Order: sequence, then structure tokens, then C-alpha cells
Amino acid sequence: MSKESFIDQVAPAAQADMVGYGILASVTIAQAILESGWGRSAPGNNLFGIKGSGQQQATQEFINGKWVQIVDGFRVYESWADSIRDHSLLLAQNQRYKNVLNERNYQIASKELQRAGYATDPKYADKLIQIIEGSDLTRFDQLEEKGEYMMSADDANKIIRFLSAAWMSTEDAEAREEFHRLADELRKASGQLEV
Repeated sequence: MSKESFIDQVAPAAQADMVGYGILASVTIAQAILESGWGRSAPGNNLFGIKGSGQQQATQEFINGKWVQIVDGFRVYESWADSIRDHSLLLAQNQRYKNVLNERNYQIASKELQRAGYATDPKYADKLIQIIEGSDLTRFDQLEEKGEYMMSADDANKIIRFLSAAWMSTEDAEAREEFHRLADELRKASGQLEV
């Protein structure tokens, strides 16, 4: 498989998880490249070398200033997409990676991954940055504008009229304020208000 084919296979899941979890797609893709050798070394579809109880395998760890080979347990996945999702969950649910989430600068995100101890390699962040820059992976951090589908003004106004019955039936000031906010969001989604 070519390098570009590998990127094409993992990019959609990385982009979906960027939206869902706030982890830059470029960083996720670079980690998958680095950890799996462009998909050539991903036993059990484990693109990220995430440890667990699925299978035993030899790995290199940087311990006490030198590289040593150890045997450890690693997770197993049905697909690469499952591996990417588990990677995103691992980062999102572990407090030590909080500075990676929603970071929009790939260099900072890469350094935060290393600082948080994702890998023992002291050059881990530098390697990720080199991969991102060498393969122009930041192109996957730019999601297309949501202009593919715009709600029609007629539909937005129908929904607003339908919901206005609920607005009329309440005296709750907070509920009325929320209705106005939602009505404005519908108007924006249908191009009736400037964003």
C-alpha cells in the first residue's frame, strides 16, 4: 500500500473524531503513521500501539536513557476505524491528555502528547511534527464549510412558527429567552441572519 493510500484510508475516521473529540486529524494520522509504519505493522489492527490484553508482542521502550526490548500486551480491533476511535477515546477520557484536546496547533498538540507520556521516545513530538509537515497532513485539519446543506428559509420559518406555540404557552422567562436564541440559530442556518 502506498503512503497516500494509507492516509486516504485513515483520514476520514481521523477527521470524524476531530469533530467529535477535538483531536487534530493531522496528529491522529501522524501517530498512526509513526506507530504502525504506514500501516505495515499494525497487528490486531492496532494503529497506535495501545497497550491492553488482546495480544502479546515485542516492542521497544526508552527506559532509563536507553532503548530496551520488552514483551507487552496490546489491544486488538476489528478495523482501523475502531482503532482510531479507541485512540480518540483514550485521549478524551484520560485527564493527562487534556492539553491535546481542542488544541488547534499541531506542534503544540504533538508536544503535549509527548509531555503527557503517550510514548517513551524522547523525540516523539519531533517525529510527529516531521511526519505532519512532510506529508502535508494539516490539510485534514481544515474541514469543509458546512455550506453543503443549508436549511431553506421556508423550513426554518415553519419550525419557528411551530415552536412559537410552546413559547406562547409559557411564562418562564428563561424558556422564552432560549426560544429566541434557537429561533435566531434557525435563521442563521437558513441564511436569514449574518453569521
